[in-house]
Amino acid sequence: MSALQPALLSKEAKQKFVKQLLTDLSDAKLYQKWSKLRIEKALFDLKTLGRDPVGCDKLFEKSSIAMLMSHAGIGVDPRRGQRLLFPDTEVACEAFTCLANMFLNQESTRTSALDLRMVERVCALKNAPACSARSHFLFARVLFLLTLGRTKVVERAIEECHINSFISQLLSHHLDIRRRGDGAVGGPFTSPQIIGELLKVVYNVASEYIAHRSPHFQNPALQSLTLGSATLRRTLPTSDTKDAHPEFHLTDAQLNTDDHPSFASLLEPAMDTLLHIAMDTSALSIPPPHCNAISVLLCYSPSAFASVFFPQSDTLALTRRLLEISDFALNLLAMNEAGTPSCSTSGGLAFNFTSFNQNVSPSFLPALWLLISISQAHIPSRLEMRNHWFPEDRDRSVSPESIDSTGGRLVFILAQPMPTHLSHSVGNLLFNLWNNDVNQLVNEVGYGNAAGYLAAQGIPFTTTQSSSSEPSLAARTHSYSGSMRINPITGQAMSSPSNSQRSIQSDPNLLGDMQAVFAEMTMEEKEQEAEKLMVLFDRLQRTGVVEFEHPLAKATKEGILEEISSSEESD
Repeated sequence: MSALQPALLSKEAKQKFVKQLLTDLSDAKLYQKWSKLRIEKALFDLKTLGRDPVGCDKLFEKSSIAMLMSHAGIGVDPRRGQRLLFPDTEVACEAFTCLANMFLNQESTRTSALDLRMVERVCALKNAPACSARSHFLFARVLFLLTLGRTKVVERAIEECHINSFISQLLSHHLDIRRRGDGAVGGPFTSPQIIGELLKVVYNVASEYIAHRSPHFQNPALQSLTLGSATLRRTLPTSDTKDAHPEFHLTDAQLNTDDHPSFASLLEPAMDTLLHIAMDTSALSIPPPHCNAISVLLCYSPSAFASVFFPQSDTLALTRRLLEISDFALNLLAMNEAGTPSCSTSGGLAFNFTSFNQNVSPSFLPALWLLISISQAHIPSRLEMRNHWFPEDRDRSVSPESIDSTGGRLVFILAQPMPTHLSHSVGNLLFNLWNNDVNQLVNEVGYGNAAGYLAAQGIPFTTTQSSSSEPSLAARTHSYSGSMRINPITGQAMSSPSNSQRSIQSDPNLLGDMQAVFAEMTMEEKEQEAEKLMVLFDRLQRTGVVEFEHPLAKATKEGILEEISSSEESD
């Protein structure tokens, strides 16, 4: 099949070529005389030309979509409950691919396809499980695009088209293939790839269903961000540090057992995907299908579906798997943009944070939100998370954000000078892990690291609230040594000479150690650390912890700072 080169065609030539192809493919008397290879070539050319919308206005018309649906084997409208047979030929797949590309590149074509009842036709394919892997991928891609952001379409697809049952059959088929160890089916289309695409459809359907049921709630993936403040304020009045279920759950924005029963059949495939499919650890973010499975699970209430989330055979299996995946993501913070390990100190992490926030956060945030949801519903899972990231034997002699561990990286993200969705989500998670108790949070991570989050959430805290000098406060969370006292500002143990007693006067080596660390930092790292300190001082001043004025501003105000002329500077 010779490759068409659209870039060599003028707009007028492209329009003429597209029009001729559409005319020929719409004339049954003509194309029935063609070989299947010739029809496939014509559809391939249409697909190639349609990747650039310029000059393809005729291709995006409703009549052209109807023609392509006919070549794809779904030209019949199953209005009376009849089932269709998909031909599963190269011609049908090429037409389906052309439609999928059109829906991706030109949103108006989705409306035309919906008017032609394409969702109903795809879901009516009774031989879908027996079709090729390529066909399964195309079914999923088309349904994903046609249900994206369309609540009314999803409502009809659930009730009339039984879309959940259709997707469940395909998911079960490919999960069975994985269990048999035959993941590479259909050439380039693997079962994990198809499972990820199918789970994207499940997320669309579930999230749009929730939006229709509870229009005053936002997308469940954003719920922990927008309602984090409400969650915290409701529990602030109590000073009880005992592990308990919070008063406010995310369940109003999640599926429960009172919702459409067809959703229950989709939960276990998502869980199976997350628990039993090996994750590609060479990826530079949480890869599909695991990120897709996490998004789907976020749509379900762990309390309502406790038997699936926390089965008696192993109640912590899901929590441990999510911790493993989260650790994988957090370790990427120590990778530079080239994907190779770099310095794991706070300065090195700061240098990588911008790239991490852009590239890893989109897949990591849903995992954090799911952990928040699980920790609210299941106290043993909350304790598992807490002990995993902040074990009793961790080194309290250094600042929490500087510890080379995944828990230390969580604190590092929390302490970022500029607030982000990621830092707020980490704050919500950590605050929940310590029972929404501000004293426990500050005791574990230090007020300096938590100040930005607490200020953003409107949570009051003063140093007099902290009983850091009393070891019993730390003991509420972990059984630290009775002699250990925690500095409420830094979160470090005050009993360590390296923190509270070491000074240049008492330790001549301290200055040399500081200079050595400073010399190893790049200029960018130094600037980032300086920025972090200035923002921290500003927060501490606004909250009344310290009184601080920028030295340059003070010098200017007092007339000490003088401009130096260029001639004096050259001297």
